Amino acid sequence: MPDQALELSFEPASDAAVVAQWEALKAAGVPSQADHRSMTNAPHLTLVAAVGIGADVLPVAREAIAPLLPARLGVRGLVLFGQGARVTIAHLIEPEPALAAATARIRELVPSVRHPVWTPHVTLARRVPRRLLPAALDVLDSTEAPGELICDRLRWWDPAQDLIETIAIG
Repeated sequence: MPDQALELSFEPASDAAVVAQWEALKAAGVPSQADHRSMTNAPHLTLVAAVGIGADVLPVAREAIAPLLPARLGVRGLVLFGQGARVTIAHLIEPEPALAAATARIRELVPSVRHPVWTPHVTLARRVPRRLLPAALDVLDSTEAPGELICDRLRWWDPAQDLIETIAIG
């Protein structure tokens, strides 16, 4: 069963800055999130992903996150995830302390979290062959990286129901 998720989406300028990097990677022949055209594929920051997020968690998440929106997220460089032949490239994100604390409270309510330790990041490219890392890093170095991103919506994604629902807007 695919994961459900609570995610922060970005205001238009922040969204466009990330998409521009996706497109630059794609134009250079590097796998990027621009290659994925599903309805759920938009720049975002995942707060929690789990096989199941109880319906009782959604109002708590709304109450905890809504007062913090819009929220500024510091972009602190690139990070690589993965140990095999392919890696994920992402922006490492530093949320405001209040947002980090709210996220921790929400995550405590979800016993089946996919990743027990939250590493805030915005994915740029997944499944990048290691041999393409130099090209990917050159592309990202030559594009304008955002210094911060502004998130303005909290959404809940349930792939089993093919549902994306905005549950808070800032």
